Parts: sequence; structure tokens; C-alpha cells
Amino acid sequence: MPKPMLQKFTNQDRQLVVKELERIQKTKLEPFPVSRKLFSDASGKFYCVFGGTGDWHGVPAALMSQIERNAAKTLLVIAKKYTTRINLCVSSAETFIANKKKLPRTSVGGYQFHTVVEEDGVRLFQIPEVELKKVSEIVLPIQGRGPAFGSDVSKIINIDMLPSAKMPKLEDDEEATHSDIEAKLLLIGSYLGYRTFTPDKSKKSRYGKLGDLCSEQEIPTDYVPARQLATVKNIDVIWFDADGLPTHCYEVEHSTDVTKGLLRLYQIRKLRIKMFIIAADKAKTKFETELKKDPFYQVKEEYIFKSYQELEDFFDSVKRFTFLKDSFLLEEQLSKPKKRKTNE
Repeated sequence: MPKPMLQKFTNQDRQLVVKELERIQKTKLEPFPVSRKLFSDASGKFYCVFGGTGDWHGVPAALMSQIERNAAKTLLVIAKKYTTRINLCVSSAETFIANKKKLPRTSVGGYQFHTVVEEDGVRLFQIPEVELKKVSEIVLPIQGRGPAFGSDVSKIINIDMLPSAKMPKLEDDEEATHSDIEAKLLLIGSYLGYRTFTPDKSKKSRYGKLGDLCSEQEIPTDYVPARQLATVKNIDVIWFDADGLPTHCYEVEHSTDVTKGLLRLYQIRKLRIKMFIIAADKAKTKFETELKKDPFYQVKEEYIFKSYQELEDFFDSVKRFTFLKDSFLLEEQLSKPKKRKTNE
């Protein structure tokens, strides 16, 4: 499934950013003639607002000169726009100006820089010393958002529609595989409206190839720091929100030691994601024992254990909802073309 299309950073977005800066600084901002990106307040401070949905930003030569003349009084503002929010990250311009020679130049004499998302803001790739801290978040309205995959997931889930007894429970099914369990997590996540990812795209399950069941062929990286990407992309199943923020991580311990899953999740603990271990019910004792040890004890509240039976019950509830929704809303009937009556 392709990534959701992000809108451009509009003049309306810039106005929202200015209003939020005015609220935070308790002052009025006025446009400065040099550039539409530059604003000033009554005290003589300047605010240079770089807005967009991407990571590259341009600085025209005239704007760079203005920032340089007032570096000590200028704040750099990165307004990163996502589907549901605009994140505001701020820093002083002094370090930026002191290292401007590190920035690539444009054909007309301007400058460019690239931002990298960090846990609490963004950093300039070309000037790592410049860290912009997140100071606020502007929530944007979402128009017409529905479950990812929509009816496609309904059809897949309906393969083993009620009653669920048509298929054996995972606890008792010796043929259930690691991929079958991952497939359930992908299907549930997609139907609930999350973007989903698994590194096991080539593996097959009873519901189909995992790569066909997840919405993302490449892991969304907007909210994942580069130094943690290698770990995150190897987690069995991850759910992301519409913006690409990871929200739920699942390690399926079907035939491996629970400790390995705990260790992998421990490495991403600072991302503040819900971290799940999915395993047979008998593994819960081992799970609880490991949480009493270091380093897991330090973040034991962050871990959640769910058994195969609990996953199966959750999957059944999604199937039941799908069945009732289609029945109540008559979606199957509405999707069929009506026959025209003919006068014969």
C-alpha cells in the first residue's frame, strides 16, 4: 500500500505556525521584507520559519545575510508538517551561522540543509551541533480517514468468518507458524487504521504472503532516529500512525526464548512505544521472571505480555465487528450493481 499523500506546506500552515509562536512568546510577529520565511517582533527578535513536509530546506543568499547580521537575536524554527500535525522545533541561529560554510550551495548562491528527526526534535545533518528542540505541536484536522486497506482487509479476515471454531486455536494448533501469528497482527493493525510493517515480507502465512498483508514495504523513518533504525526494522511487526510515528511493536516468540524479544524491544525503549511480547501462555512465567532482572527491571512497566489466546480473542472481535458492520450497513448489497427493470 502506498504511503498517504502529504499536502504541501501552505500559507495557511505558515499562519498557524506564526500564531503558535505568538502564543508561546506572548508577542506579535510581523513579516520582514527580506523573505516570507522571516518574521520579527516588537523587541527586535527575528524568527526564521522553514516549513515543509520534507527534510530539505533552502536559504536564499539575502535571507542568510539577514540571519548573519542578527544571529544572536534570531531563532531558527523548523515546522515539519505531517498528515495530522505540524511539529515546531526551535534553536538559536548562532551555531548555524558559525558553521554555514558546511552547507551545500545552490546555483544562485543560496544554501541548503537537511534535517534529521531526533527523539525530542530535529538535528541538522550538515551541522550536527545545531539541535532544534520540539516546543509545540499543532494538530491538523483529518478529512475522511478510514481503516487502511478498507474492504480488502475485510475480505481477508472473512476467510475464516464466524464461527471461529472453523479454524483451530493457536494454542492447540501445532501447524500454526510464526508467520500466521504475524499475519494476524498485520491484519488487525491495518483494519484498525494503522500503517503496518514487518521485515518478513517474503514469508507465507495461511492468510497470504506477509508482504501483501502489510501496508508499508519500507519502514517509515520520519520518527525513528537513524541510530535505532537497524533495530526497529527487525522487530516482527510494527504499527505506525498516519504520520509514520511508531505506536505498537510486537515480538512474536513462537519457538524462541522470550528473553531475545525483550532485549530487542529494550533497545528501542526511548521511543516510548507500546512494546508487546506475543507468546504461548506458558511463557508468561518466564516473561515475569525476566522482568525482575536488569536491564528489563528498569522499564518493566513498558512491556506487555499477550498470549496466543488473547490475540485470537482480539482477532475474533475484529472479525465479529467486520461481520456486524457489513450486515448492519448492508455493504455487500450496496456494492452489488442493481439490475435494471425492463419493460417487455
